[in-house]
Amino acid sequence: QTYKAKGLLPEDHPLALAPAALSPVADARLLPLVEAADLIVLAGYDPIEMRPSWQSPWDPAASKVVELTAVANDHYMHQATMSFVCHVGAGLDALGAGVEGASLWTAEEVAEHRRAILEPLRVDEAWGPAAIVDTARRVVPRDTVASVDAGAHRILFSQLWRCFEPRTLLQSNGLCTMGCALPLAMGAGIAEPDRPAVAFMGDGGLLMCLGELATCAERNLDLIVVVFVDHSLALIEKKQREVQLKPAGVALGGFDLARVAEGLGGHGITVTSREALTDALESARARAGFSLIACVFDAGAYDGRI
Repeated sequence: QTYKAKGLLPEDHPLALAPAALSPVADARLLPLVEAADLIVLAGYDPIEMRPSWQSPWDPAASKVVELTAVANDHYMHQATMSFVCHVGAGLDALGAGVEGASLWTAEEVAEHRRAILEPLRVDEAWGPAAIVDTARRVVPRDTVASVDAGAHRILFSQLWRCFEPRTLLQSNGLCTMGCALPLAMGAGIAEPDRPAVAFMGDGGLLMCLGELATCAERNLDLIVVVFVDHSLALIEKKQREVQLKPAGVALGGFDLARVAEGLGGHGITVTSREALTDALESARARAGFSLIACVFDAGAYDGRI
């Protein structure tokens, strides 16, 4: 599943691989599996989500590729052996009508491939961005609606966060707007007030929309905001460093975001461990109003895994 499709197949399903999302590290292990497939079905697949490595990843003359799409394919990011413009769900029903068979994949094989794809992301780290995602997923309810902002944390988050229903991960696509995660989660909370909503943001993205926290207080929204704090625009800093440029315009000050949240009518706390994050999330779930949890970790923590 791509990140827009996360949850259509519950990600704890025995045949659910790790997502095809935004990480070239993960894609280096996923793309060979796609190339080896005897049949590729593109069910509503939108290539606006994908990195350049997904441009023409198969030869439709050599591989059997069936595309079901709501609009004609005029983007040329990929081609198919057969392409159908149709309702995707109805198209899948028609494609499978009268077909009997079973997957040749075993649950054990899928689990091993999933483990290999996710291994470089270091989800078992003691503390850092992957630990934040892993801890939060363990604590918040299964039906939580999560939103995630643009940035390095989004790449890691899209790979590691597990969705069990469609439309439970909200994020920007294409242009990757910074600052969107907070209003997305607020909208989800207003639309479904009995369903948990959590916004995941970098410190840079939060600084772009701090005033929305006051709106959370005014609307009495029971919202949790988890902030990845490494005092930098991490993705841009990483890209500058990789081409031997000096850092320019990417450093952020050491702001006390927890106190800022309290000043805007919410509850704020700073954490630096899995245990502290677990306690903070559980307290936030039991508390009325919005809570901001600033998760501080070392700069450079994304190196080698996005």
